[in-house]
Amino acid sequence: KDYLDKKSLIKKTNENWNFYIGNQWEGMESGGEKLPVLNFIEPVIKYKVGVVSQNMMTAVYSDLNSNKDTQKICEILNKMFAESWDKGKMNACAWEVIEAAAVQGDAYAFWGECDSKVPPQVLANTTVLLADENITDIQTQPYVLIVERLNVESVRKIAKENGISKEELELIRSDDNKDVQIVNQDEVTDKITSILCMSKNAEGYVEIARSTKNVVYEPVHVVRGTNNEGEYTGTGLRSYPIVPFIWKKRPNSARGVSEVAQLIPNQLEVNKTIARRSVTVKLTAYPRIAYDRNAVTNPEDLDKTGAPIEVNGGAQSVNQMVSYLNATNISSDADKLLSDLLTMSRELAGAGDYATGNVNPEQASGQAILAVRDQAQIPLNKQISQYQQFVEDVALLFFDIWVAFNPNGLNYEGSLEDSADPMLQNTPDIIPIEQVESIRPSVRVDVSQDNAWSKLAEQQWLDNVFERQQITFEEYVELCNSNAVPKAKLQAVLEKRQAMQQEQQVMQQMHYTIWHQQDIKLTKWKNRLHRRKFRKGKC
Repeated sequence: KDYLDKKSLIKKTNENWNFYIGNQWEGMESGGEKLPVLNFIEPVIKYKVGVVSQNMMTAVYSDLNSNKDTQKICEILNKMFAESWDKGKMNACAWEVIEAAAVQGDAYAFWGECDSKVPPQVLANTTVLLADENITDIQTQPYVLIVERLNVESVRKIAKENGISKEELELIRSDDNKDVQIVNQDEVTDKITSILCMSKNAEGYVEIARSTKNVVYEPVHVVRGTNNEGEYTGTGLRSYPIVPFIWKKRPNSARGVSEVAQLIPNQLEVNKTIARRSVTVKLTAYPRIAYDRNAVTNPEDLDKTGAPIEVNGGAQSVNQMVSYLNATNISSDADKLLSDLLTMSRELAGAGDYATGNVNPEQASGQAILAVRDQAQIPLNKQISQYQQFVEDVALLFFDIWVAFNPNGLNYEGSLEDSADPMLQNTPDIIPIEQVESIRPSVRVDVSQDNAWSKLAEQQWLDNVFERQQITFEEYVELCNSNAVPKAKLQAVLEKRQAMQQEQQVMQQMHYTIWHQQDIKLTKWKNRLHRRKFRKGKC
């Protein structure tokens, strides 16, 4: 903590968040005047976070020395990851982690429940204290501390469950140690600062302990599952249940470089320039009245429309007693400075108009816009790679959680018998955990983009193929992106057509049946008539 205080981590993180959310005159004494803010930092950060987060990541488990059995287990792990990612709301969580990392420099996702289906907490960098600030791989840290502000009663409850004495329970009281809290330090309930310590024992299993300033209310123990009787089962968790996202790495440091910090000086100058212009306009851009206080007897009526002005200046002209100061022009240099600062700051940050897609799609094709945008987004490939690494780390952590908390075997909660994948059919209900743990799978993360211009280019290509009559209308509807065109309406049209065709087929079948029945009756009648004529010797 002393090391981070010397680095002014808390002060810098607070400053970064204030500038990002628009609270950019923090601490300024302006005499109650609301100073103007032209926040260009927020759209720049949102654009970059959006570019990184719009990449859809899919983790795929595999065994390098795979055989039929291990391949089947990896397929089950893939389904379990997809289910955990969905139920854990990881898409929304990933956006939050990436946004926090862009503002702070680094952010952390923490699975305190050690449950892959529970959404993780997103921790600020000020609440995570590392044993070695020079190590970037968090799993190799000798220990990791997490500073938490918890409700006093919840801490006492945990302490009672761990057999803490009554005397020590009395020492668990609320405090005001809120220095690691960023932006908002207001609290509405009694809270206490708690330290969660995570380390690894000689066997490589994660041990945790929790303590307040005066009481260790959760003694050191290995993180592992429990049965219905509350007894510990399994060997334990091998990975810290925390995954970092570092926005921009710097050598020999576990902390990242904030995207906001480098924009703050320009943002300050923009705000100061627009504030100066605002004050100057108020003072000089509008005519102001000047009057002789001794000559005008009712000065309070000078700004009232149509009110008479009483003067006692004797032989003086009215213009000498009451006059207007004409508005003056201000230099255009201030406007040019402001415009240049905004444009150059956005361009240097890689978030100019073309990069952010601020172009008219009617004047450029989707492919052209896509090409320009992709070229502008090349500098963000590093952050996209970091996101890919984040998903890979999450997948490896999920695997360790599944192994640690399922000592009796891996039971996939799904209908494997009815699976369309023949690989998963006839799979036993429970796979021995030893068999799963022996795999130690590798993880590959597949990346695909999901953005407006990619969809526009795809839709334009599909339209061209359809216009050249290389596909049918039914195939066109099937291939359409649901977000690019009203696919649901087109499918409704197809369904209506199919229903009409089926109705016509039914009517034709009915007409054919009626005609066939009439034809049979006519044939029978002809046969009877023929037999009668035959009996009478007429044929």
